[in-house]
Amino acid sequence: MAEDTVLLENDAGLTVEVSPFGGALLSVRWRGTPVLAPTPAPGLASQIFGAEACFPLMPFGNRIKDNRFHFEGRDYTLAPNTADLLVLHGDAWLGRWSILRRDGHSLALAYLQEVSAATPFAYEVVQTVTIDGSNLTLSLAVTNRAAQALPYGLGLHPYFPRTRGMRLFAHADRYWTERENHLPDAMQPVPQDLDFTAGAALPPGWLNNAFEGWDGKMRIEWPETGLALSLDADEAFRFFVLYSPSIDADFFCFEPMSHRPNAHHQAERGGLVRLAPGEALKGTVTLRVDQLEL
Repeated sequence: MAEDTVLLENDAGLTVEVSPFGGALLSVRWRGTPVLAPTPAPGLASQIFGAEACFPLMPFGNRIKDNRFHFEGRDYTLAPNTADLLVLHGDAWLGRWSILRRDGHSLALAYLQEVSAATPFAYEVVQTVTIDGSNLTLSLAVTNRAAQALPYGLGLHPYFPRTRGMRLFAHADRYWTERENHLPDAMQPVPQDLDFTAGAALPPGWLNNAFEGWDGKMRIEWPETGLALSLDADEAFRFFVLYSPSIDADFFCFEPMSHRPNAHHQAERGGLVRLAPGEALKGTVTLRVDQLEL
């Protein structure tokens, strides 16, 4: 195993590999079967290990129009951080985290971001990864270390196996269409092919949409492996992004977020939270693996 990989495992059969690069999960398996799908991503971790199964979104998820925003009388500019034209997913997924504490069943990592020419954000974030039986709990806490108040958000970017027989269960009240540069366009009622309230397969084509009015719950069923996975997010997360390039892809992403994509340009900050210096934003997501009753 690579020197920079931490393994968490328990007697129930849950194993999780965690990397300090990007604070990423590299794999999550239940009794040897993947329940998260390691997938190449354009971040620091992928340059070293080749794929991530999940990484944190901090201090925002997705993109910001024109790489700039206005907040409380000041204009802020960010620099692109990948090959994408727009700054993507903030900073924390591209940096090296430090290990605060660890044992066989839990791991706490921290990342410190300083103000630079590329970003106005300065913050400290702690991510705690805990396994207990068939449960995997991911907790994020970000503290504003800048000299002024700024809008903060948080999220997670997990990759799940996409199989022909899988079904997704999740309820949302509204969704956003997509426009150029992968930005949200217009909020609309959820169309039939994207309504997963009663469980449905993913549509076959390109999928990259934000949803809101979410109750914080999601479930995936994979009849091919006989497994199901349930996700429970706390009240910090009321949005999610659903992404998959096509039916031929072997993965899809269900990304719990505290805010909309491009929230910096939306009314009421789109779910972002104003943090004064020293204030913190926290959120927790729990994944639970179950045996599917066929």
